[in-house]
Amino acid sequence: MKVVRSASWLQCRNPRPRPVCRVVVFPHAGGSANAYNAFAQGFPDDHEVWVVQYPGRESRLAEPLVDEMDPLVDGIAAAVADLVAAGSVAAGGGADAAAACDVDVPLVLFGHSMGASVAYETARRLAEWPGLVRLLVVSARAAPTVSRPGRVHTLAREEFVRVLRDHGGTDDAILAHEELLDFVLSIVRNDYRLIETYRPPDQVQVPVPVPVLALAAQDDATVRVADIRAWVDATTIRFDHRVFPGGHFYLHADPAPIIDEITAGISRALRPHGPVPLRGKQDSAG
Repeated sequence: MKVVRSASWLQCRNPRPRPVCRVVVFPHAGGSANAYNAFAQGFPDDHEVWVVQYPGRESRLAEPLVDEMDPLVDGIAAAVADLVAAGSVAAGGGADAAAACDVDVPLVLFGHSMGASVAYETARRLAEWPGLVRLLVVSARAAPTVSRPGRVHTLAREEFVRVLRDHGGTDDAILAHEELLDFVLSIVRNDYRLIETYRPPDQVQVPVPVPVLALAAQDDATVRVADIRAWVDATTIRFDHRVFPGGHFYLHADPAPIIDEITAGISRALRPHGPVPLRGKQDSAG
């Protein structure tokens, strides 16, 4: 696959000269980079936040939508590797710094809903560089071991709109504007097709050598808290879990406590000797 320039896939929301880590945010189905502006700005000043821009929206409007997981993740993973290599070269690490894993700035992946699965698959791609990804944070998405195929993307227009309205996250002004709604529906339906036809790898291949922090909303009608807790099987290192009030888009209603939990997870992952080894994986509900 042709390596795509990082500028196409990744947008930095708060450049930092010496960040303690880089957080890469993966939007939900139908989501875009701009939808996470406020979320990105809520991180501490020493955390540099990058947001993935999927093809076919905002700055990439002229590009075709991608409705399969593999090509989407291939592009993102290549862009992240470019980003890391560019940072290493700037720091004097040499052009092959990414391959050598000589990375000064730790990488954290955060994905919400569909973005959680995309972030997980990206972590799998980047696992060939041990230590590159220091933490995977997944939000409002069932674990790979319990995720099931879906048919929402096949629904007729009225039924599809009803599902979006029930799930929340789509502005009422868009739902009331027929022409704009048609445009948005094409993007959302594409992303639903991607995530509902996505087949995780065999269970033997599922775990990644990265700590996982799984976040859930107690009133989320789209995914059970138990299915989010099942992310415990997706890591070979450490698992932490939190439940927050709200529905599926809880993180946009009140991002501060979610960001606090993520930064606490980052602090645990970035301890001098890495995550504290546990006899059992920790499932911390709160």
